Amino acid sequence: MAVTRVAQREIIEVPYQLPDGEIKPHMALVLSTEKLQDAEDGMFYAVLISSKNLNPEFTLQIKNEWLSKPLSKQSYFVTHIVSYYRTDEVVQSFNNFVKADYFDAIMNKVILSMFDIELE
Repeated sequence: MAVTRVAQREIIEVPYQLPDGEIKPHMALVLSTEKLQDAEDGMFYAVLISSKNLNPEFTLQIKNEWLSKPLSKQSYFVTHIVSYYRTDEVVQSFNNFVKADYFDAIMNKVILSMFDIELE
C-alpha cells in the first residue's frame, strides 16, 4: 500500500543515497509540516536515522522514551543530513512518532549542526 501522507514527527523509511552512489532504504524522521506537503505536492523534509554513530558531534542518540514505540536497535538522528522527499518515495511508514515533548530538542540539534546557532 502506497504512503500518501506523512506527519511531522513520524518515523518513516525512504531511499537514501549513500556517498558511493548506492541507494538503500533508511529510516528518517519527518521534520516539516503537512502544510508544506499540501503546498508542494507531497514534498517534505526528513532527517536521517542510522544505527551507526560515525560523527558524534552531529548525532543525537535516540532514547526509547522519546518514541511512541521503541526501535529494534540503538539508533541516532544524523542531524546534519536533512533531505527532501516526496510522499511517493516513502518505502514504508512504521506508525511510530517522536513524542511532542522531545521534538523541539531534536529540531534544535538539527539547526545547531547545520547552522551553528541555537534557538531559544
